[in-house]
Amino acid sequence: MTLLAGRYRLLSQLGQGGMGTVWRATDELLRQEVAVKEVRLPPDLDEASRAELAERTLREARAAATLRSHPSIVTVHDVVLDDGRPWIIMELVRGRSLDRVVRDDGPLPPHRVAEIGMRMLDALGAAHASGILHRDVKPANVLLTDDGRVLLTDFGIATIAGDTGLTQTGMLTGSPGYIAPERLRGEADGPLADLWSLGATLFTAVEGGPPFPRPNEAAVLAAVLMQEPAPFRLAGPLAPVLAAILEKDPARRCSPDQVAGWLRALSRGEPTDVPTSPRTRTVPGSRPRRRRRVQVVVGALLAVVLVVAAGVVVVPYLFPNVVRFLGAMLAPRVSYTYSPLPTFRSSPEATPVISRDFEACDLLTSAQTRSLFGGAMKRQFLTDAACSWSNTDGSILSIMAYRLPSASAANLTHDQMVEYMKDEPKRDEKTKIRTGPKVGDEAFSYTRQVPNWPWKVYETKISFRLSNVSVSITVRARRSGFGTADRAAKLVAAALDKYR
Repeated sequence: MTLLAGRYRLLSQLGQGGMGTVWRATDELLRQEVAVKEVRLPPDLDEASRAELAERTLREARAAATLRSHPSIVTVHDVVLDDGRPWIIMELVRGRSLDRVVRDDGPLPPHRVAEIGMRMLDALGAAHASGILHRDVKPANVLLTDDGRVLLTDFGIATIAGDTGLTQTGMLTGSPGYIAPERLRGEADGPLADLWSLGATLFTAVEGGPPFPRPNEAAVLAAVLMQEPAPFRLAGPLAPVLAAILEKDPARRCSPDQVAGWLRALSRGEPTDVPTSPRTRTVPGSRPRRRRRVQVVVGALLAVVLVVAAGVVVVPYLFPNVVRFLGAMLAPRVSYTYSPLPTFRSSPEATPVISRDFEACDLLTSAQTRSLFGGAMKRQFLTDAACSWSNTDGSILSIMAYRLPSASAANLTHDQMVEYMKDEPKRDEKTKIRTGPKVGDEAFSYTRQVPNWPWKVYETKISFRLSNVSVSITVRARRSGFGTADRAAKLVAAALDKYR
C-alpha cells in the first residue's frame, strides 16, 4: 500500500473521476483515518500545463483550509506533493450526498430543507466573508453525515479575492442547472451567484428534481437564462423563498440576510413575510416538467449566449472554433465520499489526428438526412461545432462535434459524457443503454420513449470519439430503436475521416 510523505497510507478508493481519485487512508502519525484527494494529471500535458493544474489544486486546498474551523465545511488537514502530483488530505466524512439522499429516499420535507439551507447559508457566509466564492454549489456537493452534520464540500473552482486567475483547461466552472444566470451571461458574479445556486440546490431537495429539467445540457442552460423554474408541487411554505432566491436578475434577488431570516422561521414552523408572486404557485398532484421539446431557436440563442460568455465558461484557447461548452460540463466533480466518476484513460495517438477545421453542418448531406428520415429535413446552423436538422413531423437530428488538441483530451470528454449517459436510467427507468455502436474508436448510446408526449416520440443519443474529435448525436423520431442514430453516426464518422 502506497505511503505518501512518509505519513499517509492509502487503503482503498472512495471515488474516481476524470481528474483524479479519492482514497480512504490512514494518517500513521496521528493514527486516524483521513480522505486523500489525488489529482491525476493527463499524460500529454506540457510542463506549463502541469504546473498550472497543480497550482489550481493547491488553490482549492488553500480555499478550504482557510475555513477549516467552520462546522459546516469539510476540513482540509494538509497538502503534500508526491511523484510530482499534489495530494489533498481531508477529514473522512461518512454519509451521503444530498443528491444521493433525494435519489434514494425521495424529496425531503420543507422544514428539513430549510434546516439544510440554514447550514449551507452559514457556510457560504463564512466563505464570502473570507473573500471566497464557492462557484459550484449543487446537491452533489452537500453532504449529510451519519452523525447529523450538514457539510459543504469541494472548493475546487473557488475564486479567492486577490488570487491570480487561472485558466481551467477543458472544464466548465460549474454544473448545468446550478450555474447562476449572471455567470452564464458573462457578467461579474459574487455572493449572490452562490445564493442562486443554493436556491436551485434546495429546490431539488424539496421537489425531488432540479428546477430546470430538460432533455439535454443545451436546453438546461437555455432554460436557466430564459425560462421560469418548474412549478412547485411539494415546497409548501418554502416556495416563495425559493422563488425569491431564483430571481434571474441579481439586482432584484433577495439578500442572504433575508433568506437566513426566512429559513430560520420556516425551520421553527413560524410564518414568513416573503413577498409572493405568480411564480410561487403550487400545482397540487402535478408532476414536474421533466421533458420539453427542444426548439431549434433555443439552441441558436444559447449558442450566441455561450459565445458571449466564453470567458466564463471554458478556456478560449482550447476550443478556438467551437461553442464554449462540452459534454465535460455534465460530469459532477470528484467527491470524496460518494458517486464514483469516470476514470481518465490515457489514449495513445494510434491514428492520425483530425487536423483540419470542419463545420458540423457539413458532416451530413441533404441526401443523407433525407435517407435517414424518409423526407426533406431543414438544416439549422448553430455554430461551427453544432448543427441541427428538423422535419414538420417533429423529427430532429442534432450533431455536436468538437475537435480537441489530442486523442487523450477527446477521450476524457467522451468518458465524462458516457458517465452522464449511464445515469439516464435513473432519470427514466425505461431507458436502454449500451456500449456501441461500432463507430469511431469507442462509442456509447441510449434510447428511450420521450415521456409525457402527446404522441409516441423516441430519443436516441450516441456519444463517440474518433481520434481527437468528440461527437454527440441526438435523434428524435417516431421510429423506436437505435437504427437511425447508428446510421447517422457511421455517416458522420466517414465524413470526419476526410479531415485527417
